[in-house]
Amino acid sequence: MLNYTTIGVHTFYTFLLVFSRTSGLVAVAPILGSRSIPRTVKAGLALVLSLAIVPLQEEHTFNPPTHLLVLTTQVVGEAMVGLVIGYLARLFFAAVEIAGTLIDTQMGFGFLQLANPFAEQPNSILSVFQYQLATTLYLLMNGHLLLINSVIDSFTLIAPGTFAPTAAFGSGFVTILQAVMLLCLRVALPAIGVLLLMEIAFGIMARLVPTLNIFVVGAPGKILIGLTTVSILLPAFALIVGQVVTESSQGIHQLMVHGR
Repeated sequence: MLNYTTIGVHTFYTFLLVFSRTSGLVAVAPILGSRSIPRTVKAGLALVLSLAIVPLQEEHTFNPPTHLLVLTTQVVGEAMVGLVIGYLARLFFAAVEIAGTLIDTQMGFGFLQLANPFAEQPNSILSVFQYQLATTLYLLMNGHLLLINSVIDSFTLIAPGTFAPTAAFGSGFVTILQAVMLLCLRVALPAIGVLLLMEIAFGIMARLVPTLNIFVVGAPGKILIGLTTVSILLPAFALIVGQVVTESSQGIHQLMVHGR
């Protein structure tokens, strides 16, 4: 148990490294890093997490460096680890947003932009809806707790002050980016495929019946079919989000293994 009334140099050094990593995570993590959350709350959460982790990591931390440049490098490295973990978790939400934008563009809703309180820029209608739904499912599945567990697990894999970027770490990051793009296609492809078939059908109708105004008939039809397809696929969307919660934790773990 850490005695907070008598903190030595080594304990403060451990706290500084741990706080740097947790601060990087809280700054960009999904939900926790939302701009709607005050910065003081984010700083308090990072402080509480750090105070809880320090007693577990104090004996695994090396002695403080004697040079300021080495200390600065270690602090920046710890912040980078936290940022990487937070951004990786956030990338999966970005995939959901991109999928919604692609479907909206295909339906004709791409020009309508709504303010998303959890994002830095406005998004299309379906993009905001899918993001909010993914956020709700993420919380219900305790994804935020798994993310906190991932940062705690990262201290076991990469001790404070020992992070060094490697080629394996970079290749692991690229692999996760590929998984994110695949997730985007899995979410968007069914609805886009149905809408593409509708485009082909309307094209054939335009050739067979030249007097028919395809734009007047096709625009409401695409919206109706697109929204119906998305509604039918909502259970599958929930399953995909559940897989994302699990796979993101596994991906972060594998990446931290490469960062040893």
